[in-house]
Amino acid sequence: MACASWVALAVILSFPQLFAKIGYMYRPIEEIKREFLKYAPAYAQKEAAQAIDKISELQSQGLIRNGLYYVVLVDLVGSTKFAAEHGNEKAIERIRFFVTSSFRALNEANVKNVALFVKEIGDAVLLIFQHFPDILSWRASFAAGLELYGESAIEIRTCIHLGEVFLEGVNPLSLAVSQCFKMEKSVAAGDIVLTESAYHVAWPTITRAYHAFTEYGEVALDGFSSLVKLYRLEANDEADLKRILTEGIE
Repeated sequence: MACASWVALAVILSFPQLFAKIGYMYRPIEEIKREFLKYAPAYAQKEAAQAIDKISELQSQGLIRNGLYYVVLVDLVGSTKFAAEHGNEKAIERIRFFVTSSFRALNEANVKNVALFVKEIGDAVLLIFQHFPDILSWRASFAAGLELYGESAIEIRTCIHLGEVFLEGVNPLSLAVSQCFKMEKSVAAGDIVLTESAYHVAWPTITRAYHAFTEYGEVALDGFSSLVKLYRLEANDEADLKRILTEGIE
């Protein structure tokens, strides 16, 4: 049991933030450090103190580090058709509204862990997230912002993958990013779809758990020897994303 506690606390302290989430509460890093050392074996107290100080130093530097992230690609649906009907100037205006809204949603959403806008690619935006509920919070705020567009309804598709991401600045050098782009054409407008790897990590983070997802077919991704299963998040409407985040177990 002591070993399990040691591992759990080490994982908590690895997050690049000054507070750790315990249920719905946040505890100061100094308190967690004391608890971490309490569970460390007596013969390894010196080494444990050095390890915890190293984590604290990394956190204080405010670095966005390479690591395992959810890769999120959101595509603006129907851009070509819109441009053909309304012209380039209106199409560019629409894309700029879409991209700006994605930034605004990061500011307005209740995001508690690393969430980084990586880049815009034509009529799509690419982001990385550390925590699945943060994706849902951002996505709900994003959708709400897009409803303010006055010209016509904006439809989006959301692709979510999981993998190692190596950052040069905010430029991601990652197979996972390339794989996420490959699934784009397999996702219909309005849907939020995860690859199997992302699904298995994500479902325990919400109360609905695996009951919130349905199988969504398969896609060929470079690097996988067989087709990769896809899963759709079953949200009844955009407001349902917020309910998923706030609902409790009855």
